[in-house]
Amino acid sequence: MVPEILGAPPRAASYGADMLAKQHAQGREHAIGHPALTDSVTGLANGLHFELVYSYLFAAGDRGLAFTVMLLSVGGANGIPKEQLRTVGQMVQMTTRDSDLVAHVGGGRYVVLLLGTNLQGARIAADRLEMALGEISQASIAFGLAAYDRRMRDPSELLEAADRVLVAAEAAGGGVEMA
Repeated sequence: MVPEILGAPPRAASYGADMLAKQHAQGREHAIGHPALTDSVTGLANGLHFELVYSYLFAAGDRGLAFTVMLLSVGGANGIPKEQLRTVGQMVQMTTRDSDLVAHVGGGRYVVLLLGTNLQGARIAADRLEMALGEISQASIAFGLAAYDRRMRDPSELLEAADRVLVAAEAAGGGVEMA
């Protein structure tokens, strides 16, 4: 009945999904602008914001929520100049979906939580990002991808898996590695 009151035809199955999407968008806009949850250099989510969302997702993972962690390094161990961090971050944000959380975690490193995405979907997202970032930066670009597995008991397991393959990709001079 509520959709009819609002002038829209009833859509029982999609109405709830639409409401959740709207609430997510509103919450995301509010959180990203909050100074305690926003990286001052890039304007993206910061480490605290990432940790809060990640811990929630990890706890929900055993209920069937698929997600993948993408660690991204631009410029390798040397990183990139501070003035390029915002530009790179904006490109990562524009290239990923609205449902994904992009956070700057220091230097030339970013993390993307790819919601509802398995490892193969994450590979597609990494390839898309690699092409987009290649247009704005000549620095090496490395990706480490790791998908949530129900057998994981501690949130650090998934992050460590993504970090291990990111280090391997950096050692190879860039590219995409998957756990």
